[in-house]
Amino acid sequence: MDITRLRRFLMLTAVGGLMGGCQGLFDSPEAEQTLQQYVEAAIDREVAALPAEIAPLTMAERPSPVEEALAQRREELDQIGPPLEPDTGVLDSGPDLTGADQAQVAVALESVILSAVRNNLGVQASSLQPAITAEDIIAAEAVFDWLLLGDVGFVKTDQPQTVPVINNIPLGSAFMAAETYRFETGVRRTFTGGGQLSLTTDLMRNNNRSTGIGFSPNPAYDAALRLGLTQPLLRGFGREVNTATIRLAEHAQQRSVEQLRADLLDVVQRTESAYWTLVFAWRNLAIQQWMVDEGVKVRDILERRMDFDTRLAEYADAVATVEQRKANVIRAQRRVRAASDALKALINDPALTVGSEALLTPAEDVAAAPITYSLREAILAAVANRPEVHQAALVIEDAKIGQLLADNQRLPLLNLSAQMAYFGLDDGVGDSYDQLSEGSFIDYIVGLSFEYPFGNRGAEAGFRQARLQRTASIIAYRQVVQNAVLEVKDALRDVITNYDLIQATRSFRVAQAENLRALAVEEETLAGLTPEFLNLKFQRQSGLALAQAQEVQALVNYRQSVANLYRAMGTGLTMKGIDLEIIDDPDMLPAQDASDR
Repeated sequence: MDITRLRRFLMLTAVGGLMGGCQGLFDSPEAEQTLQQYVEAAIDREVAALPAEIAPLTMAERPSPVEEALAQRREELDQIGPPLEPDTGVLDSGPDLTGADQAQVAVALESVILSAVRNNLGVQASSLQPAITAEDIIAAEAVFDWLLLGDVGFVKTDQPQTVPVINNIPLGSAFMAAETYRFETGVRRTFTGGGQLSLTTDLMRNNNRSTGIGFSPNPAYDAALRLGLTQPLLRGFGREVNTATIRLAEHAQQRSVEQLRADLLDVVQRTESAYWTLVFAWRNLAIQQWMVDEGVKVRDILERRMDFDTRLAEYADAVATVEQRKANVIRAQRRVRAASDALKALINDPALTVGSEALLTPAEDVAAAPITYSLREAILAAVANRPEVHQAALVIEDAKIGQLLADNQRLPLLNLSAQMAYFGLDDGVGDSYDQLSEGSFIDYIVGLSFEYPFGNRGAEAGFRQARLQRTASIIAYRQVVQNAVLEVKDALRDVITNYDLIQATRSFRVAQAENLRALAVEEETLAGLTPEFLNLKFQRQSGLALAQAQEVQALVNYRQSVANLYRAMGTGLTMKGIDLEIIDDPDMLPAQDASDR
């Protein structure tokens, strides 16, 4: 992977980077350039000691001296001991909880992974989150939509009042009685620059019923058309400030997409790991069952020799050994069922529910295919692909927006307000609006409002807090990158170690098979079987079973460590050919969840 392209990719993802803590970092005019340098330094810091010209390495299988010495008898030795590819259909998996005959269903690795990606309940919940957060973006954008206004009111007045008297002549009425109807409608919109424009019209019908005084016209229709504008000039001014909520919602939506990717990567890795755990559980059951079968043969021989040279204590020891092996079979049966149920819970297949007693059996055996690797490329892939790195970059962007808002809040409040209103008055609705359109009566209002707290301590504290939060987000980004590199290295070391262990445990198993074969040859030449010899046979059986279990465990660990490596690199979905799918309709969920909609 080209490191320059990776830097550009990260800068497009978020203008952020790494720092150790610089008090005036964000105040400099070159702040964004400085941040870019930190992003580049983050990558260079992790791969600087890794030469780019080194070609990728391929794990090689090197036969041990034991395998080379026994190469001619290898096929024979592989047939000694528990079967290397056991038939799960003939193994006793223990009692079914329903009392029915035990059913088995063979599953392939690819099919269980695809089923988990589609049906896993955790993935289903995560796949809905991007669509949910996308609605937050629409809601944030809707703040700038046109708004339709409407207001209707009725006031009836009937109350006494004082009457001025001049020269014993009352002026006015002793009570006020009127009916007023008011209707207002219009539109209003807030603009991304912070201003607000409104256009409204209102109509009042006033019918005065007071005695002793007359009004003309009565009833009167008072019409008005108002155009108003308010615009912040300092605090709250500007597109960046007023659209910050939209950008934060977009980042939240992007983080939910990255969280979906992270959940999918986890499910793929956990499903593959659970599949190989199931493989080991079945192989271990076959090994333990073989141990019982072989132990029973030795016990029966000792029982037949009770009248010759077998002491009671020696026979009792053989019986105890067999019973212990039977107990191990029961434990192995339990592990098979636990591994089957764990895998069923992950794939959530409607045909293979956790509640069913059908046992899953692996359709493919574990194998160890070597991989080609490059530590430098693996680290670069992790930085470019891991969802956690992208999420941390988005947090930096959120902190940047928070600092912008906090900086704007430090400004004084200075708002401009202006209004122009046309009026009309007559005894009819149409006549009042006709008079309004003539433009004979116009009001103009212009004003400025100012507000600034002494010391401005609250806003200054908020700004300092925002700066510290942005610094913290950058340090957190560095930690996420560092953790990603650490996980990649640990995963890659596990892959290499487990591949080497396959070689070592295979040699151990071949050597133990040779021990048991040599004992079998010696058994054919002996005139009689002594208890000591049969006890040694017990030990050789246990040794071979242990060796084969270790070899299978090494194979399983290798396949699981490869899956962990792809998860650490963030490439697990690509390796399995899985595309990210955003669900924006509950009906797109698998059919078995229809009752939950």
